[in-house]
Amino acid sequence: MVSKYVEVNGQAINYYYVGPTTAPDVPPPLSRGVPIIFIHASGQNGHSFHYQLEALGAAHSPIALDLPGHGRSDGVHGCDSVNEYAGWIAGFMDALGLPTALIAGRSIGGTITLEFALRYPDRTRAIVAMAAAARFNLPPELIGGAEAILKGRALPQKSNAGFAARTIAENPEVIEETWREQLKTDPRVRYYDLMACTRADLREELHKIACPALVMTGQEDTITTPADAQFIADRIAGARLVIVPDASHNLTVEQPARVNAEIERLLAQL
Repeated sequence: MVSKYVEVNGQAINYYYVGPTTAPDVPPPLSRGVPIIFIHASGQNGHSFHYQLEALGAAHSPIALDLPGHGRSDGVHGCDSVNEYAGWIAGFMDALGLPTALIAGRSIGGTITLEFALRYPDRTRAIVAMAAAARFNLPPELIGGAEAILKGRALPQKSNAGFAARTIAENPEVIEETWREQLKTDPRVRYYDLMACTRADLREELHKIACPALVMTGQEDTITTPADAQFIADRIAGARLVIVPDASHNLTVEQPARVNAEIERLLAQL
């Protein structure tokens, strides 16, 4: 997996891909199979999709970016809304010379994916919305905890929240890796992301999405629940719903083989 930068809206944006390296100002070749843009969760970064890039990169052209202010990308502030993030993703695609792509995301990234499909239908070959919500119902303690860290009243604490019981018992290294990656993003940015989540409401627009759609959720997800995924799938014509067992909000790293297989199934239909 290779990491490099591209300038979007005056900011240096880091992204990951698989394939041959190129000169610093030259985008990598993205003509292999279907180009895929992966959009990460609140406060996370593109490295969280390394299992997907490694599995899908042999036949396709997957890219996982660090949103502005996240990971190794420039800035200390993300976007204020999923609408703004969707416009920013379009700018990222422009910078890489991608007219269309399969758009995939998890958590806020999944909701950005839905917003992108609504705003840019001609640029959306298909979507994969994972652990997404048309309208988030975030626990007050989650937002309160992020605000306390933002204001210096608390320190970030590693937590098992967002992971399934089996992951906690058998794969603690997955939790550790996710924690280490989150530390690469300023806690202010995660708080801003959570605020963007609270402002999102796509419930009345989902029926307008007409591209092929895969909706996935972890069976044990209590942040964006299987009911949230069912709501989305019911309102997008032809959408396929997959509820992944032994997974929670972090399904892409908890059950990567299952997630990758379902994405491959969608890609085979394009």
